[in-house]
Amino acid sequence: MRILLATLASILAALIVQPVVLFVWAFLPALFLPAGLPWNELPIMGLLVIAYASPFVILLGVPLTLMLHRFGKFSWWPLALAGTFAGGLFIGWSGPGSVKGFSSGGSWYGGYREFIVDGQPTAYGWLNYLQSVAGFSLHGLIGATVFYLVWSRWMAKEPAHQPIKLSALGQPKSH
Repeated sequence: MRILLATLASILAALIVQPVVLFVWAFLPALFLPAGLPWNELPIMGLLVIAYASPFVILLGVPLTLMLHRFGKFSWWPLALAGTFAGGLFIGWSGPGSVKGFSSGGSWYGGYREFIVDGQPTAYGWLNYLQSVAGFSLHGLIGATVFYLVWSRWMAKEPAHQPIKLSALGQPKSH
C-alpha cells in the first residue's frame, strides 16, 4: 500500500509541476518582449502540458522507479537522466528538416524568421529545434526530479505501526 501511495503522490507531483516549468521556460522570457501574452490561454495550456506529460510519467517513470527500487539502485541520477532523455528524445527524434518543397517559419523572439526553406533547416530552424529539445528535456528533468523527491520522501516515512527510535541504539535516552 505504501508503494502505491508513494507512486500516486509522485505521479501527481511530477504532473503538477509541468505547467510551472512551461511558464518559466516559455512565458517568463516573453514578459520582456513587446508582444502581449495570451493570459486567457494559460489554464488550457497548463492542462495540455499535463496531458502531454502523463504518458511519460506513467509509462516510463513509474516502471523505472519500481525497477530501480526493487534492485536497490534507486537514486536521483538515473531517474533524472531518464526524464531528460525521454523529454528530449521524443521531440527531437526526427530533426528539424522536412520533405523537399516544404517551407515554414515562425516568430523568433518578436520577429518572423524562416525555419525551413525547401525542406532544409535554416540557422533559425536549428536554433528553434535545439530550443525545443532543451525545453522538453527540461520538462523531463524537472518532472523526474520532483517525482524522485516525493517518492523518496514518502518512502522514508516511518510506518505508523512501528515505534520511533529515540536514540541511535534504539533505546530511550536517559536523562
